[in-house]
Amino acid sequence: MYHKKNQLFIIIALLSCLILSSILSFSFAVFFLQSILLTITLPLILKKDSKTARLYSIGIVISLIYIYIIYSANLLAYGSPYFNGGSDGLAFERKGFLIVNSNIYNPSQLLGNVLDQYDNAPFFSVYIGLLIKFGELFDGYSTFLPRIMNVYFLIWISMIFEYLLKKHAGFSGKRLYISILIFLITPNIQYLNSDVFRDTFNLFQIFLIILLFDRIILVKNILKKLFYFIIVFLAMYITFYTRTNSLVFAAAGTSLLFLNKFNRILKVLIIFVTASFLMLINFSDSIKFEYFYNVYSEHLLSSTDGLSSYIFKQPLFPFGIILRSLYGLINPFPNFLGLFKVPNMLLLDIVLLFVYCGAVLQIIFIPFLLKRLARMDWLALSFVVNFLGVVITTFTFRHVLLYYPFMVALIVDEFISSKQTTKSRVLFVSLTMTVLMGLLYIVLKFF
Repeated sequence: MYHKKNQLFIIIALLSCLILSSILSFSFAVFFLQSILLTITLPLILKKDSKTARLYSIGIVISLIYIYIIYSANLLAYGSPYFNGGSDGLAFERKGFLIVNSNIYNPSQLLGNVLDQYDNAPFFSVYIGLLIKFGELFDGYSTFLPRIMNVYFLIWISMIFEYLLKKHAGFSGKRLYISILIFLITPNIQYLNSDVFRDTFNLFQIFLIILLFDRIILVKNILKKLFYFIIVFLAMYITFYTRTNSLVFAAAGTSLLFLNKFNRILKVLIIFVTASFLMLINFSDSIKFEYFYNVYSEHLLSSTDGLSSYIFKQPLFPFGIILRSLYGLINPFPNFLGLFKVPNMLLLDIVLLFVYCGAVLQIIFIPFLLKRLARMDWLALSFVVNFLGVVITTFTFRHVLLYYPFMVALIVDEFISSKQTTKSRVLFVSLTMTVLMGLLYIVLKFF
């Protein structure tokens, strides 16, 4: 009886959110799109136990609230509802309209014609174009359409991650619930998820490919295997034209599932042999590693100063990778000193205050992350691959999304596993060090 009442409450709550968000968006297109998404997602939620079902429902509600807060905050700050008043989100929407006007939806045909020959995300522009066409069936395109899509992509990512944590990391109960909860409600994740960025869509592609390969291995029925192969091929094609290098993350995540069956010594040996082989065949050239490293390093140097500038000036080897990794662990950098200086940015600064507070908590819990990495299981190695993949190439604040779910799960697992006395000591030392480093930063900044 309780479970049925809980399901009824969830249905009413999510339908209310659907109606309210459509009213706030002033868009019939948003209403119909979200109706489709909720029709897909609601049965998946209701299959869960009561506690987990509430968790995903809360995730949807919080994500929708964040969308309208971030939209309003950017509008007040910049006069435009996009990050920094424009940035990639606005560019993707403009490309989407160009694609609709050209009536060409094949990513390879768009390159060099409608889009720049070197455009690195043609399918995401196609995806925006399809949302524009969908909007035209009703009352026109709304920038809320891709943002609403991000809400459900984030929920689906969390559901896939829940499955992977259960099956390949042995998570259950409190460990599982808290890991998914923190990932879903972390202010920085919600901040990234609330704009027209491709990162949530891209992470969903990566997780979907890993899940599909897992299913291919698991199922015995030949027809089902064939079906999964077709879907995974389509997912890889879409990912290739969304962010090509993400296929490396998907391949690594899938490979690590199988590596998880071996003991630590064999894992080290296999990783060493694989790394040596990749170096031998110049794998870095095939994924344009040097290009991404140079382009993004120049971009980071032009947009940062002080400590950040010093780090990104360093050659990657031998010490640059260490400095980048250390800096990556405190990313996004909690720049409290930059807040509340401009009146019309008040709402955005409040949002960033929450983001920075979340970053401080992340920094305090770093010791638990580092200790948990020593197990070298699927979860730890997945974090290392994704984390290093980001910090040695793009290192943009948006790309933390690619490794954040793994980081959260590692910290939660180690924290829950630790004795109470160990938790208290580690947290005291870590909190003290964080405060001291913060004070040192302020001194160096001003004196």
